[in-house]
Amino acid sequence: MDIKIIVVGTLDKNYLIEGNDLFLTRIKHYSKIEIIELKEISQFDVAKNIKAQTALVSDKLSNYHEYVKVLLDINGKQMTSLQLANLIQEVKDFQNAKLAFIIGGSDGLDYDLLPKVNYRLSLGLITLPHQLCRLILLEQIYRSFKIINNEKYHK
Repeated sequence: MDIKIIVVGTLDKNYLIEGNDLFLTRIKHYSKIEIIELKEISQFDVAKNIKAQTALVSDKLSNYHEYVKVLLDINGKQMTSLQLANLIQEVKDFQNAKLAFIIGGSDGLDYDLLPKVNYRLSLGLITLPHQLCRLILLEQIYRSFKIINNEKYHK
């Protein structure tokens, strides 16, 4: 399986970097995974920032037309860990085993991106900083592979 995580911005805290590296190492036992960091645009006009960052993400997605694309979006579908594992298993078995997750920057992304994605996933109704969202997503991907392979992992 090939997983891409397209993110706006970089990690800037040691605990996030360490957690990110830990889960990337664990996931690599199950799948090829790559994080693609795009520059976060931070100017005074938030609406322009969102449009510019959405354009960057959209351009990057054009390179991954064969991938099943999942946008992390607070208004997306909330899934249990088992449901996410089922989605990953379905992509692995029936949809070219290519999956791309998209995480916007601190200002979010424009809804013009919606026609270019296959799923919208919410990690809950709480607001998460985009850097923490990335770490939680990695943990859930790892958990999904543990579920798929019937391997023990703490609950």
